[in-house]
Amino acid sequence: MVSRREWLRATAATGVALGLDVRVLAALQTQEIITRAVPSTGERLPVIGLGGANTFSDVARREDFDAVGGVLQALVDGGGKLFDTAAGYGASEEVAGQVASDLEISSHIFWATKVNFWATKVNVAGRGGASADPAAARAQIERSFRRLRIPVIDLIQVHNMGDPATQLAILDELKANGRVRFIGITTTSENQYPELADVMRNEPIDFIGIDYAVDNRIAEDAILPLAQERRIGVLVYLPFGRSRMWQ
Repeated sequence: MVSRREWLRATAATGVALGLDVRVLAALQTQEIITRAVPSTGERLPVIGLGGANTFSDVARREDFDAVGGVLQALVDGGGKLFDTAAGYGASEEVAGQVASDLEISSHIFWATKVNFWATKVNVAGRGGASADPAAARAQIERSFRRLRIPVIDLIQVHNMGDPATQLAILDELKANGRVRFIGITTTSENQYPELADVMRNEPIDFIGIDYAVDNRIAEDAILPLAQERRIGVLVYLPFGRSRMWQ
């Protein structure tokens, strides 16, 4: 009898192969992967990662394991590493963690997730600068560990500037204990850039996540130069401006 793991591997490989012309596959195999160094350590990551929100989350909620497995397998087979998700992205964390475990590719993925997403049932920190609940934050983080099925998470970021002082302290503790490798903070709102800049100057973070696209280059004014100065890695979210670029 074919095991679930064998089935996932077979369907993932078949789906990718059928979707690409042989000449395209050959060309891809000869291309060198472009990487950038994580400023705080020098570790190199491919410049293109995979986001686990929106479409991916919708597929995960339907528990379409073949589709999710095909995407994750293609990421790894193509030389990619970084998969970005969050506790609040529906079933994204849980299904991705399960499928990667079944495919035995978890160790080949750079796992990035987030704490503090007010759409979840656990209201770690609300909008408008509300104080974070440390116990709820810790509980949400532990749930992410269980969902992703890994002992060490590569990157956890505070989602959308939710009480950085409280939650970054928790993440810094986890990093010191070796359970998290990198920590950071995100925002996709330019209105929060002044607060983001304060965090970048005063907190020992490794990454930020921001909105940066052809039609939204505001981060170039202060945030990107500050990241370079402070040796902070930058994850670019919404590179096509969600659907802005297609309208």
